[in-house]
Amino acid sequence: MKLVIKLSGKVLEEQALRLEIARQIGLLWTTGHRLLAVHGAGKQLTDLSKRLRIPVVQYQGRRVTDDTTLEAAKMAFSAVNRDLVALLVNQGIPALGLTAYDALLTKSVRRPPLRVADTAGVSREIDFGFVGEIREVNSEALRRLMAAPYLPVICSLCADESGQVLNINADTLATEFAIGWGADRLVSVSDVNGIYLDLKDPTTLVSRLTASEARRYLEKGCFTEGMIPKVETALKAVEQGVAAFQVVSGIEKDDLLRAIEKDAGTMLTAT
Repeated sequence: MKLVIKLSGKVLEEQALRLEIARQIGLLWTTGHRLLAVHGAGKQLTDLSKRLRIPVVQYQGRRVTDDTTLEAAKMAFSAVNRDLVALLVNQGIPALGLTAYDALLTKSVRRPPLRVADTAGVSREIDFGFVGEIREVNSEALRRLMAAPYLPVICSLCADESGQVLNINADTLATEFAIGWGADRLVSVSDVNGIYLDLKDPTTLVSRLTASEARRYLEKGCFTEGMIPKVETALKAVEQGVAAFQVVSGIEKDDLLRAIEKDAGTMLTAT
């Protein structure tokens, strides 16, 4: 199976969790799956920003990235990438650490200001700063990379045509690569067991969702904060050819393996 695995920064925060994730990815690799890993480092970037006294500003789970936050992002994302690649290589997995702009894998642009509604429903225009959007995935470069005997581990940094490095949402990046590669499944490994209608109520976990059901829940405001961009990118993936999107826990032992072998977390499909 062709799998794009998106790893949340929260499940890569502690050494024990990183080891467990690396072990599961290694098992998937050795059992014949073709893998591309994309990781975030939002938790690490927030922690570093606080230590450096850089303000952390977010709207609906999307981070505003000024020049100082961007420099912190380069440090945080690179550190997480290096640690994860080292663990995989130690297991004999030919992991290769990259950014989204390496080998001309993507062409990106700076995100234009967006209108965002606050908690009171008041809409205003927000400039997110040095935040990128993928304009194009270089399918030929991606095909050559995935044909090589490597496991690409890609951190969420892209660059525009001027060479300006940009922060990009890891869910967005994973989705674009899943579509560009024609992946069978996009698996989001997070600190939650799946998609909840109410994060405070564990009984609201949804094990199966169609695209139309997910859109209705979005319109009703059932999803909040970081779940909103996750669901939005999931919808794009399944509506553009990726057979399924799955949210699973990176905290629970072997959940990633169970997600592939059976059913775990939340599975979203087009129909």
